[in-house]
Amino acid sequence: MTARGSIAAAILLLAPAVASAAVPGHLEGYVPTAANADGRFGSVWTTDLWIYHQASTIHLWFNPAGGDNTGVESVALTLVDPVTVLEDVVGTTFGTAGVGSIHYLADGPVILTSRTWTATESVGSYGQTITGVPVSSAAVPDTGQAGALRMFVDQKEGFRTNLGLTNISGVAATVEVEIFTSDGAQAPGSSSFAVELAPYSMTQINDLLARLTPGIREGLIVRAGVGSAEGAVLASRRSTTPPTTRRTSRDSDSATEIQGGRRQPRRPFNPLREVSSFDSIEALRDRLV
Repeated sequence: MTARGSIAAAILLLAPAVASAAVPGHLEGYVPTAANADGRFGSVWTTDLWIYHQASTIHLWFNPAGGDNTGVESVALTLVDPVTVLEDVVGTTFGTAGVGSIHYLADGPVILTSRTWTATESVGSYGQTITGVPVSSAAVPDTGQAGALRMFVDQKEGFRTNLGLTNISGVAATVEVEIFTSDGAQAPGSSSFAVELAPYSMTQINDLLARLTPGIREGLIVRAGVGSAEGAVLASRRSTTPPTTRRTSRDSDSATEIQGGRRQPRRPFNPLREVSSFDSIEALRDRLV
């Protein structure tokens, strides 16, 4: 049996026992966006990752934006403390730079939370928290409007919304994106478009609402669904406003050990298996209404 098969088999054996205990968390999911990259106006963005778990091992894959990531191998971490903190996870754990998504697979239920942030000269730091999303939340083909992912955003001065789209399958996928007003009408402007995603790839559409006719509109509905015959997609949105004056501490203490030589090939995603069907954080449900 291959190493990939061994991991999958262990998870499938464990899942019924975990589910019966109603343990919060899930086994497999994605952090939609992570970065070690330059941003606008001279900013430098990095991502810190917190792993809350009842697991002993987790595999992490970093999937750079825009490319076919089928051949990417995992970094296997031994989880020691109840909470593991990985500062600048893209630069330190994966040893690279850029923007992408993080795919994770654990041998017990986990909850992942990230903070992508940048330092500022006057207010300490500025960023946003992004929570890991279970693969069972993905949109899949032939599910119609009921199976599409929906997010709510406001169009107003000083707000900027970025849309992240992640293909969590091993085949290319077409994502159909539509933007509606709060009453269900098509939003004025270029409110309907398609995005092509390579296997295990992600993309970020910056300033999504710049496609619309200028104005102030609250409660806009962004809908993303799979338009191709195959594929599975997650969507996330990040709205930015001017920095606040709150300073944030970044102290942490991690007891993570990277297992020597234990890098595993990717396990293909099967939307019918849904091994991550455990209770999730209520905030995740709010993000993907």
